[in-house]
Amino acid sequence: MAAQGAWADTQDTRPPPKRAVRRRFALSDLPILLWRERGLILAVFLAVLALGLAAAFAMKTSYQTHSSLLVRLEPGYGSGPRTGETSRLAPDSDQLLQSELEILGAGQLPLRVVERLGLSRTYPELAAKAAKAAPADRRRFVAQAAALIEKSLRIESTPGSPVVRLGFSHEDPKAGALILNTLLEEYLIYRRSVLLAPNSEALDQQRRLFQARLAQADSAYQDFLVSNKIGDFVAEKTALSALQAQIEQQRYETDVQLQDRAGRLAALDAQLGGVAREVRLHRDVTSGPREATRTRTGVNPVYQALQTEKIQLAADVAALKRAQATLAEQVSQLTERRLRLAGLEPRFRELSLGRDVLQASVRDLTVREEQGRAAQEVALLANDSIRIVQRAAPATRGASLRWPVIGLTLLLASLAGLSAGLVRMLMRPGLPTAQVASRTLDLPILGAASMKPR
Repeated sequence: MAAQGAWADTQDTRPPPKRAVRRRFALSDLPILLWRERGLILAVFLAVLALGLAAAFAMKTSYQTHSSLLVRLEPGYGSGPRTGETSRLAPDSDQLLQSELEILGAGQLPLRVVERLGLSRTYPELAAKAAKAAPADRRRFVAQAAALIEKSLRIESTPGSPVVRLGFSHEDPKAGALILNTLLEEYLIYRRSVLLAPNSEALDQQRRLFQARLAQADSAYQDFLVSNKIGDFVAEKTALSALQAQIEQQRYETDVQLQDRAGRLAALDAQLGGVAREVRLHRDVTSGPREATRTRTGVNPVYQALQTEKIQLAADVAALKRAQATLAEQVSQLTERRLRLAGLEPRFRELSLGRDVLQASVRDLTVREEQGRAAQEVALLANDSIRIVQRAAPATRGASLRWPVIGLTLLLASLAGLSAGLVRMLMRPGLPTAQVASRTLDLPILGAASMKPR
C-alpha cells in the first residue's frame, strides 16, 4: 500500500502536458507590439534605405537631345526600270517611310558613328578601358559603344505623317548632340548606297568574268570558221542555196536546148538521106563529025546547106553535153558543200548561241553599271528625298531617375522594416499583452504586472 501511494504521489507531481494555444491579435495590438520591435524595424529600414540611396546617387543624369526628319516622295524614287525590267512601281508614302525607318534603324549606323568619332568622343570611359586592353580586344569596346548608341536611340513616327522624330540620351549633352548629328549624316550617306548604288564591285567582277568567257567563245568561234574554211556561215549557206538554184536552172535550160538540138540533128540526118550530094548543072553539046554531049555536075546547094546546118547542130550538141556535164559536176560539188555545212550547223549554232548570250550578258552588265554610276552621280548632285527639319542641339536640362528611386527606396525600406517587425512579433512566444491573453484564454484579466529583470 505504501508503494502504491508513493507511485501515486509520483504521478501527481508530473507537469500537465502542453497544448498549442492559438493567440488572438487585434489591430489595436499592432502599434504596441511593433513599438516593442522598434530596434529591429529601424535596423532593417536603415539598411534597405542605405542600399537604395547608394543606388540612387550612383545613377547619372541623362540628357535627352532631339532631332527630326522630313521624308517626302521625290520624283523617280524607286521608278525607272533597270535593264531587263519592263517597269517598276514607285512606292507610296507609307512604304517609303517604313523603308527609311528600316535604314535609319540599321545596326551599321551606330558602328559607323563610333568609327568616325572614336571612343574618346562618344564614351570616354570605354576609351579608357580600351586603352588598357590588348589590341585584339579593342574591337569589342567599339561594339559595346555601338550597342550603347543603338540602345539610347529612340525613333518615332506617326502613321500618315512624313515626319520622323529621333531622340538620343547621353550623359554629356554636347556628346549626345554630336552623336545624333553624326548619325543623321551617316544615315544620308548610307541610304544612298542602299537605295541607289548597286554593288559596283560585284557588277564589275561579273562583267569581267563574262568578258573572259566571251573571249573564249570568240576564239572557239573563229577557230571553227578557220578550220572549216568558212568566212560567214550564214552568208555562205545562203549563197550556196542561191547558186545551186541558179545552176539547177541553167542545167534545166541546157537539157532543154540539148534535146532540141539533138532532135533537129536527127531530123537533118533523115533529110540528108533523101538529098543528092551532087546535081547536074548543065549539059554541053559539041558539033562535029561526032556529036558529043557532056553533062557537068556540082555540089548540091541544098545538101551543102543541110550539111552545114548538121555540122553546126553537132557542134552545139557537143557543147551542150559538155555544159551539161560541167553543170552536173557543179551541182554535185554544191550539194556536197551544203551537206557538209548542214553537218557543221549544230556546232555552229551552239557556238553562235553561246557567243550571243555572252555578248548580251556583257552588254546588260555594262548598261547596269553605267546606269548605277549615273544614278549615283545624279543622287549626289540632285535634291534628296530626306530633309533634316531640326538638327540636334545640346540639351540644357537633364533627366534622372534619382528622386523616383529614392521615393521607391523609402517605400521598400518601410515595408521591409514593418515586415521584419511583424515576423519578429509573431515568432515571440507567450502572450505579449493582457488584451491578447484575455482574447486568447477567453478570461477577464484582473491585473497585470511587469516582469522583473533578472
